[in-house]
Amino acid sequence: MITIRKFQPDDFASVIEIEQKVFNEHDPFYYMKFYETCSEGFLVAEVNSIVAGFVVGYRVSEDIGRIFSLGVDPGYQNMGIGSALLKEINLRLNLSRVSEIVLEVRQSNVRAKRFYERQGFYVSGITERYYYDGENAYIMKLKLY
Repeated sequence: MITIRKFQPDDFASVIEIEQKVFNEHDPFYYMKFYETCSEGFLVAEVNSIVAGFVVGYRVSEDIGRIFSLGVDPGYQNMGIGSALLKEINLRLNLSRVSEIVLEVRQSNVRAKRFYERQGFYVSGITERYYYDGENAYIMKLKLY
C-alpha cells in the first residue's frame, strides 16, 4: 500500500538517497530550502513505512505551479508510486488555484517524458542547455482549466 504524506526532516536522508540514485543533480540544500519555504508541496510516498519516492511542487505565480522534482527509488518503480505522487501534487496545486503546471524533463529521458504525457502533460517548448551538463530540457505543461 502506498501512503502519500508531507515531507518531515527525518525523511531528508531517504530523499537525498533517492535523488542521487535517480538524478544526482541537485544540491541537498535545495530540499531543506523547499521544506522551509513550501512544505505543503513537498511530499513523500511510503511503502511499508519506507520512503520510496518524493515530489516537490510549488506555486510560481498566481496562475502557474511548478514541479521541481519527482523521483522514485529504482527498486520501487513501476508500482504506481510516481503516478500517486503526481496526482497528489496536481491536486494540491489545483486547490491553490493555478491554471497550469510546468516541469522540465531531459530530452534524453524518454521514459519520464512518456510518463508525463500519459498524465496529460504536453511538450510546450525546449530550453537549450538547461542542465548542468549542457543537455536540453523539454518544457512540459498540464492545463488544469
